Amino acid sequence: MTLQGPVAIPPPTPPPGVDVDTIINSLAPLIGGVTALIVAGVVLYAFFKSDLAAAIAARIRAGAHRRGRKLGGEWVESGDESQTAQLEERMQQMHGQIADLAERLDFAERLLAQKRERTLRAGE
Repeated sequence: MTLQGPVAIPPPTPPPGVDVDTIINSLAPLIGGVTALIVAGVVLYAFFKSDLAAAIAARIRAGAHRRGRKLGGEWVESGDESQTAQLEERMQQMHGQIADLAERLDFAERLLAQKRERTLRAGE
């Protein structure tokens, strides 16, 4: 009896009982989902503790205090009148300061123009 070529050996039969590959394949999506939830929780926790989240919350709170809701869904201003009056007074002061600065700038430009004319005349 002579053998011709290599003889194929059949793979060993698995022992009866639990198949480990089936367990791993069925648990992989569950483990991936739990890992994703943990990572998302850590990221959200870090965001909510950040300065950016605090700034967004302050902006939302300020908007809620500035405006009130009427029946029918119309937005109306419910701000403090004394604060509005103070802001208007401060705006008037700033307008006066800006007008004063504009006059000073015009004066300085005229002086520079006169000096330039004198320099050009002397250089002729």
